[in-house]
Amino acid sequence: MAGASGPPDAAVYARATTTDTESAAEIEDVSPDGTARPLTEGALLGSFRAVAAARSWTGGDGHDLMPYHPYTNTSARPVVPGAVTRYDIEIFPTFATIAEGPSLRVTLSTADVPHLLPDLAQIGRRVGGVYSVQRGGGAASALEVPLQPST
Repeated sequence: MAGASGPPDAAVYARATTTDTESAAEIEDVSPDGTARPLTEGALLGSFRAVAAARSWTGGDGHDLMPYHPYTNTSARPVVPGAVTRYDIEIFPTFATIAEGPSLRVTLSTADVPHLLPDLAQIGRRVGGVYSVQRGGGAASALEVPLQPST
C-alpha cells in the first residue's frame, strides 16, 4: 500500500477553438474490479491560467505541486485558438491510502457544474469549443501525485 499525500498536479497541454476554456479534473482510485472511488478534483478557467511561481508549491525536483493562480483582471489573458497551451489545474490536496492493484484515473471535462457556473460573457467565449488534449512529445499532459510509502 501507498498513500497519496498532498496536492496532485495536473499539467494539461491542449488546443482550443475558442478564446476561453474550462477544464475540470477528477482523480479516482479504480480497483481491479472497476469500482471507482473519488479522491479529489479541481478546475481552471483557461483565461486565468497565469501562475504566480512565488506563491506556488513545488517539489524538491522543481515540479509544480500546487500552482497558485492570481485570478485577477490583470492576470487574465485570452486563450489563443489553435495554439497548444499549458493549463496547470489546481487540484485540492488529499490524503488517501491506495492498495496494491488499483490504478488512478483522471477524468477531464469541460464544466464543473454547479461549482463554476459561467456568466453570459464566459459562455460566449466558450460555446461550441473543441479541445484537443496533447499526450506526447514536448507537450505531454501529465498527472503528478505525491506519494507517501507504506511503513
